[in-house]
Amino acid sequence: MDASVIIPTYNRPELLGRQLACLAEQIDGTIREVLVCDDGSSSDTHGVLAPFLSRIPGLTLLRQEDRGFRAGQARNLGIRRAQGDVLVFTDDDVLLPADFISSHLEAHARAGNGAPPRQVVLGLRYRTRSHPARLPPDVREVLQCTPDSRVEEIGAEGKELAACDHPWFFVYSCNFSVRNEPGEVLFDEDFSGWGLEDIELGYRLARLGYAITLAPRACVLHVESERPRDPFICEERGIAPFYDTYVRNMVRFLDKYPRDRVLGRVLSADLRWYLRDPTGRHWIKDGHEHDPGTVITEERRCLRAETTAALTRHSPDPRPSPA
Repeated sequence: MDASVIIPTYNRPELLGRQLACLAEQIDGTIREVLVCDDGSSSDTHGVLAPFLSRIPGLTLLRQEDRGFRAGQARNLGIRRAQGDVLVFTDDDVLLPADFISSHLEAHARAGNGAPPRQVVLGLRYRTRSHPARLPPDVREVLQCTPDSRVEEIGAEGKELAACDHPWFFVYSCNFSVRNEPGEVLFDEDFSGWGLEDIELGYRLARLGYAITLAPRACVLHVESERPRDPFICEERGIAPFYDTYVRNMVRFLDKYPRDRVLGRVLSADLRWYLRDPTGRHWIKDGHEHDPGTVITEERRCLRAETTAALTRHSPDPRPSPA
């Protein structure tokens, strides 16, 4: 098997360059192509790729215009072009050990030998605030860094996944892979802004019969920025976060599958922590539980108002043209 590696990026040339340096040193992993999907950067993404064109097979830059945070749509550019047997998804702000690709491919190669024939293979994310001394980072160094919250819930070996009724909730776009099945593996382009487009794809694949499994050695090292885009990391660091697009995408998610009680339970349990700030413009947390129904109703009202405004903008003027 070989892999198509799909990386969305936006105005992070230094981090992207460090990740490409890691991909250039992958061992025992067959990379067919690396598809860098630019979400409308103003920085010189092409210049970042140039030194690696002779070192990374099939290194290609795909680009869409800047219309806000549209990581799912950017990834779809890569998915539609991908020719590899396995799609490996990662983000531009993580570093990859030298056996990262081979660990994902080995997990898929086991299908049919005691492993499910179709699976979403998750890898774990470890976090650091300092760059490692060398690239790619040694996997043993990565495993000594701070693990993400999934380790507490599914275990470092993923033993809790089989017993969980919502394993799709642990599909994070920074590190997962799936067989290249045209027409099945695409991000929902109704989702925009930060959050949940990856989990929604995991949910749809689970509904199609894909097993959610873990390849513990397929780990990545997330080098945390002083200005993180992830509001949950902002929260941990004492930086005032806004959860606007995250809450909005949760309500979109709920409304797409209104009859799924498990989905409703899981997302409602998350939504109970949010409320509007004093200005009424942003979703924040105050450390207390609130009525998730109120959050859902308020966000639905905003979504309807935006839809109506968009339709009005694009409707033809009903007034007759002057003679």
